Amino acid sequence: MKNPISKILIVDDSDVVRRILSSALIQDDYLLFTAVNGEEALQQVHELKPDIVLLDIEMPIMNGFDVLQEIRTNYTVEEMAVIMVTSQHDGDGISRAFEEGAFDYIPKPATDSEIRARVRNAIRAGQLFREQKTLRQEAETANQSKSAFLANMSHEIRTPMTAILGYTEVLELEACSHQLPELFLDSLDTIKRNGGHLMDLINDILDLSKIEANKTEIESISCSPKKIVEEVIELVQVRAEAKGLKLETSFQYPLPVEIQSDPTRIRQVLINLLGNAIKFTEVGTIRLETRLRETLGQGPQIQFTVIDQGIGMTDSQMLNLFRPFTQADSSTTRKYGGTGLGLTICKRLTEILGGDITVSSELNIGSRFSATVRAGSLKGVKLMGEPSNQSSEVQEPKHRRLVCPTSDEKILDGKKILLAEDGPDNQRLIAFILKKAGAEVVFAENGEEAYHAALEAMESGHLFDVILMDIQMPILDGYEATRKLREDGYLGPIISLTANAMEGDREKCIEAGCNSHITKPVNRDQLIQLVAETCDAEPVV
Repeated sequence: MKNPISKILIVDDSDVVRRILSSALIQDDYLLFTAVNGEEALQQVHELKPDIVLLDIEMPIMNGFDVLQEIRTNYTVEEMAVIMVTSQHDGDGISRAFEEGAFDYIPKPATDSEIRARVRNAIRAGQLFREQKTLRQEAETANQSKSAFLANMSHEIRTPMTAILGYTEVLELEACSHQLPELFLDSLDTIKRNGGHLMDLINDILDLSKIEANKTEIESISCSPKKIVEEVIELVQVRAEAKGLKLETSFQYPLPVEIQSDPTRIRQVLINLLGNAIKFTEVGTIRLETRLRETLGQGPQIQFTVIDQGIGMTDSQMLNLFRPFTQADSSTTRKYGGTGLGLTICKRLTEILGGDITVSSELNIGSRFSATVRAGSLKGVKLMGEPSNQSSEVQEPKHRRLVCPTSDEKILDGKKILLAEDGPDNQRLIAFILKKAGAEVVFAENGEEAYHAALEAMESGHLFDVILMDIQMPILDGYEATRKLREDGYLGPIISLTANAMEGDREKCIEAGCNSHITKPVNRDQLIQLVAETCDAEPVV
């Protein structure tokens, strides 16, 4: 795109100097304007808004420094560059010009080529400033679009997951009370565990934006590397068995009983690495090795290495591994699926945890991914020795008997709750949970219905014990319904119920006037406990 013709204002009380400057610049096809003093210059500055001002310092009525100060009060350097024209060759005058916002200076006398060069530099700098500003705005717009997409994705996935996990808990209660067969109970337990695992992965994907913005929250708590490995193996074993693959673990001793790190993030990394190994391996064994590694200058680290006998990679394919939304090549995506986010998240998480991920691979032979994390101080930490009769092969999974949910069945007895929820599946589920706990439930299918129902209750003198307010609803959303209720003097407790899980969502709900906040998919016991606690909360004033 061709840049527009630049406008240049020449300000000098000398007719000779004005002609010299104009003669030098007219060859470059600029729009040239002139002024003979500071007052006339400022008038033309406001009317013409030139790109460049060539400004004499020594002028009657108003000198160049005064004009420069006035220009800088109203226009940035990016909007209007000022080049001082001066016969003063002392450093103080030139320094003052730069301090007060001049872009450059032209000494008197100056050659035509010097005049043109300095003006061209100023024009090019202005163009670069504007291009940079445009790119920055485009980047900000892209980030806003990305955040909006992630928030919408979170909502769309979490809403059905509320029904899936919630009704699983309902079936658990029924299964426990009717003493159904162990296969039925184990199946429910598997649905619940893997549904919870799916939610963890969804949260991890949403965390990518936090990782990129350096806003990831990392714990540093005592955790057992051996226990983490055992839990991860249990989670992925069903997938391995479905493909006829053998899973093995190996612990190189001595190994610390516990380390200081974030077990959730370590699990996330290992699940992803093992998941990839299972995905890309058709026949053979997948092995997870764990050992303590001490490198000079880095302190103790735990190294987890996943070794597979899968399709492997070439050197060129490995170059794309840790780029977001990218897999080894396009054929990999078509055959195996996936977003290409997993390894990017894993690498950045291990870096945050004080380690890294390295990879070696051979095409059609297999791959080896090693993830390290900082172990923290091992002073006083017991080191495990190699147990006798250790077997590294993972045994057949033990069937775990379902642990039945326990809670006070009538903890909400006598409580009247307004449930504002537009999704019929979640409406029935949440109502079932609340009624099972003893509550009376009144329904509202959108924010406007909830607003009017709450006002009617207030006018009758009998507030709801709690309002459960879904945030994304038609006609009137939960934010606006809550704000209107607070503006109209409704003081009863309101809990926001939302499938949005992005950073700042809780704060937005509290700012709108909610007492508390719960994220979908809702946990039965947590929901009941929160509602019970909120019923006794102090009124919002």
